[in-house]
Amino acid sequence: MKNLSETETLELKKSTSELKEAVISISAMLNKHQCGELYFGVDSAGRAVGQTVSEKTLRDVSKAIGENIEPKIYPKVNKVNIDGRSCIHIEFSGDELPYFAYGRA
Repeated sequence: MKNLSETETLELKKSTSELKEAVISISAMLNKHQCGELYFGVDSAGRAVGQTVSEKTLRDVSKAIGENIEPKIYPKVNKVNIDGRSCIHIEFSGDELPYFAYGRA
């Protein structure tokens, strides 16, 4: 697979330890473009580093997005394999501007 690179609608996070920053990024992308994608398990250079992805991990990611972005969005959160490593791919969209993450636009 080719290396991914960050754009205005694609954000890369090394792991779910960056979940809060990810939620803020999702809100920003929604406000600017009304859609976007985010990967966990991919470093800023676009290389898959992988991470542990369990059903609980996927639920926790969905929950963090659901509880901390207003108005609510319903992202697609999936486990994907990139170069043989487990990663999380999130696709989201919404047009009820503005969006707030943790109470901030």
